[in-house]
Amino acid sequence: MTSSLVSARLSPAASPRLIILAEAVLKAGATAKASLKRRLVNEMLSKAPRDYQTEIDVAVERIIVEELTKKFPDYAIKGEEAVGNRDGSAGTPVIYIDPIDGTTNFAWGIPHFGMTISIVENGILVAGVVYDAMLDELFSAELGGGAYLNGSRIECVANGDIENVVVGAGLPVPGQVKAVSEEIYFDALKRLMANTAGVRRLGSAALSIAYVACGRLDGFFEDGLSLHDYGASALLVTEAGGTVTAFNGRPVTANGDILAANTALHPWLAEGLK
Repeated sequence: MTSSLVSARLSPAASPRLIILAEAVLKAGATAKASLKRRLVNEMLSKAPRDYQTEIDVAVERIIVEELTKKFPDYAIKGEEAVGNRDGSAGTPVIYIDPIDGTTNFAWGIPHFGMTISIVENGILVAGVVYDAMLDELFSAELGGGAYLNGSRIECVANGDIENVVVGAGLPVPGQVKAVSEEIYFDALKRLMANTAGVRRLGSAALSIAYVACGRLDGFFEDGLSLHDYGASALLVTEAGGTVTAFNGRPVTANGDILAANTALHPWLAEGLK
């Protein structure tokens, strides 16, 4: 895909840097899409119980790393699969890559997974892309530049009508919930089921948070995420007028408990996680 076609799927004011991120994730996405199939357990690497890696996670990250290394030779790289990871000098921008967010979906042949790249400068998320290769949906955002889906501006829907919201949430594996007790977390899920229009567990935090940014979900929460998972999507939500915090309503920390929602719903969700 030419740079002009890629640019048409971003903000009209997209920086050359964002265009490069988009080009890389679109190129890698073709490999992921063509490789979707059901895999058996003996065809995957189990990094931890219920935490899988396929050969495509590695292949996709390698494509992204190769593309970005050419364009950003001095940037630090932190990929989830550690393909070509490298440190940079103090103050150097850091590129975070999650080649396939939703590997369990991918490995079972479920066509819902996200691919994400974000850039952090001086501890601040400044640019990011999230790509759904199966639907060919490219989400993108830059700090102060708004959030976009395939070139159209997106915004959170200011819906605080509890009976008429749909909220995404992670269903944790054992040991994943650490920011609050498991009792509080599961009570929060029960509260959603008892009061809202529905709860969705889509299997990709990156896409679920991006869905908050474009109004497909009114909110989302999950514990134990990494910056690789949520970075680009969190920027999408804030640039779309939403709110992203830790469960306690304070700034997100390395603990990775993420609560993303439109501003009208966020306080109610946070109350349920106390």
